[in-house]
Amino acid sequence: MRSHALSMLTLMARIFIDSTGTEWEVFDESEWNAGLALAFEHPVSAENPGLLFVSSVDLRRLWPRPAGWKESSDGQLEDLCGRAVSLQ
Repeated sequence: MRSHALSMLTLMARIFIDSTGTEWEVFDESEWNAGLALAFEHPVSAENPGLLFVSSVDLRRLWPRPAGWKESSDGQLEDLCGRAVSLQ
């Protein structure tokens, strides 16, 4: 991934640490543009956006994107991550 694209993705991410100590970055597919999607090498669904959960151990997608997810606590994000489907 290009460093500029990585910087942009980091700015767009919501970060939380789950109960096992794993750090997750959460991305809203509706906020991506084509350049970031190509840099990330993951097909993004702009028409039916979901959430992507990215960590050193897994890449997961939750669809559909829950309304109000940005206001979720870390515990609520961990629950959403647990419902997400692994893409690896």
